[in-house]
Amino acid sequence: MPRTPLVILTLSLTLSSCDFAPTPSNVKVSRQPADGLTQNSFGQSFLQQLVDEVREGAELSLSQAYDRNNIPAAERISKPQAVGRYEWMGDKQLAVIDLSYSYNPMRVMRVVGIEADQMVTINCISPSGIPLKMRASEDECSEAIAEQFNLQELH
Repeated sequence: MPRTPLVILTLSLTLSSCDFAPTPSNVKVSRQPADGLTQNSFGQSFLQQLVDEVREGAELSLSQAYDRNNIPAAERISKPQAVGRYEWMGDKQLAVIDLSYSYNPMRVMRVVGIEADQMVTINCISPSGIPLKMRASEDECSEAIAEQFNLQELH
């Protein structure tokens, strides 16, 4: 039997351990110094590194949640899958990582970009598996992306 609440709890715990700005409940935003990283740094190796970090973090969090909840090995069937791509929004190139789980409808979209001297990371969560959008009016994920990257096209 799929354990949707367990995966949602796991991801929520993972995301809540970071320093986030106040945003809607299914959208989490974090900022950190870019440390010399620029939009020109965004290449295939950077994207693959992000994909690997997201997948490995999801695997670790899921494993820890299974352990905490004493889930037998035979029932540990959900596996995270992550794919990455680049999207241009205005003059901003954004790295987009889509995370999903086998045997679970939950989806997460991580958007990473540079704004001024900061690396901005936005995590949008869809517990029910509804596709997440980057460009949609009255959508909390799209609004957070537009706000964090000063994009006029969605305001």
